[in-house]
Amino acid sequence: MTDSKPRYIPPADAPFLAGGGEMARLIAAHDWGKSLGPLGSWPGSLKTTVGLMLNSPVPVVLLWGEDGIMLYNDGYSHFAGNRHPQILGSKVREGWPEVADWNDNVMKVGLAGGTLTYNDQELMLNRRGKFEQAWMDLNNSPVIGEDGKPAGVIAIVQETTERVYADRRLSAERQRFEQMFHQAPTFMVMLDGPEHRIEYANPG
Repeated sequence: MTDSKPRYIPPADAPFLAGGGEMARLIAAHDWGKSLGPLGSWPGSLKTTVGLMLNSPVPVVLLWGEDGIMLYNDGYSHFAGNRHPQILGSKVREGWPEVADWNDNVMKVGLAGGTLTYNDQELMLNRRGKFEQAWMDLNNSPVIGEDGKPAGVIAIVQETTERVYADRRLSAERQRFEQMFHQAPTFMVMLDGPEHRIEYANPG
């Protein structure tokens, strides 16, 4: 079975955008003159990283240079919500002002050659016209430039908000069950396995 969607043909000066989906089109159409310069003049490390990022099935954002100029793939565009596509080509602290200090630290550590990994990290983000809690797994790594030094930071972003809420609901239901179990007016036990071992017993 073949993909019926027509394959994107990038500009002649940007073959690294091939196969990159909608974000490849937006990156090709964006005016980079005041930030990264024309596509054809980008350093090889930037082109290679963008090509890999665009073809990744998971949300990825690249923060290039000291200002963290934002480039990202289709997966991240969905994560960004109403911030997309305005944040394309913006400085990261301007693209996400509510977490500017957080991203300042990401850039500081990444450009110094360090990595940062977070699991179920909570952040308050405005993606749909109002601030709301969001949880995510984040993996931030430096991208090495032409001179062998970190030139940017690449971040893999996996949102875990739905799972966090599901875990909280499950925990709350378990607590309610245990409360009802212990407050029952008669004796109750919960048996486990073929040997009927007592797993829980209320005070009765």
